[in-house]
Amino acid sequence: MATIILEHRFEGGPFDAELFNAAQERNAPCLRAHGVRHTVSYVTRDGLCMICVFDAPDAEAVRQAARQLGLRHDAVWAATVVS
Repeated sequence: MATIILEHRFEGGPFDAELFNAAQERNAPCLRAHGVRHTVSYVTRDGLCMICVFDAPDAEAVRQAARQLGLRHDAVWAATVVS
């Protein structure tokens, strides 16, 4: 599995936790079908940008799931975890 980052800027207003949680639940079957597991998401203080971290076979699996779900994203890229 690879660590994949998805970047998203909110155009319709700031981040809404309730909408995000509902989307997570609704999108879980599609993510599983692509072998993608959401790990964590980070939202900027102003709520206008979010970074989502996934474990997935590759970045294309995340892109395909996002396209199938109709999720707009600014970038998807593979990352290396350093500690």
